Amino acid sequence: MARLFVTPKEIAYINDLTKEFMKDIVGQTINYYPVSTLKTKIHPIYEEAVKKIFDNPVRLPALVNFPETEMKMNTFGTERTAKLEAFVQARDLIDKDITLYEGDFFTFADQAFEIVSFTPIKNIFGQEEYEVGYKILGHASRLGQFDPKNFLVPNKDSKGPYEQSEVQITFEQQRGLAETSEGVTGDVRQVRDRLKDEMAEVALGEGPRVIGITKDKKTSTFYRDEDDE
Repeated sequence: MARLFVTPKEIAYINDLTKEFMKDIVGQTINYYPVSTLKTKIHPIYEEAVKKIFDNPVRLPALVNFPETEMKMNTFGTERTAKLEAFVQARDLIDKDITLYEGDFFTFADQAFEIVSFTPIKNIFGQEEYEVGYKILGHASRLGQFDPKNFLVPNKDSKGPYEQSEVQITFEQQRGLAETSEGVTGDVRQVRDRLKDEMAEVALGEGPRVIGITKDKKTSTFYRDEDDE
């Protein structure tokens, strides 16, 4: 019965709903660093990369879980480890021509993580051939293992000023627009692409909403109330 009434058009609509939830409501992102298979040299004996070279990072909308930290003992004393789960939308990866691989890295806030596993989320209405998203599991990387450019590693006393860190302080909706003030989005809404002019303007002509932090960094701006300051 599901295959009779839930067609590829309905699946595309479900994909658009999950995109709207993640990109226009949740607003969290991760910076994904894929390992360059062309530039990274593999050791001929151990078949491992001595030094990984990464392609340019891609910002991916994600639903990020709370980091789990743990203290472990080793031969040098105690070591603080962390792991993080992040959920990304499957169709969005296809639109951006991205394939997930174990061993790639991503950053969230002021931490960097190595992908140790990713699990496809399937079974929409019993239809195993469709994927909704992926659950990514990342383990915090050690200093020197992965140090992306322009990434501020906090010291013990302070996280550093906002301007110099990877902590996200603004959020702008994408709403299926090809470009926003933050640059090219790569966002595709299949329903809007199919219906085109039959659909209403994005946000009724007002454009995407923007949420940020005021100049004093004490309060958050909501929608366009910063214009009233």
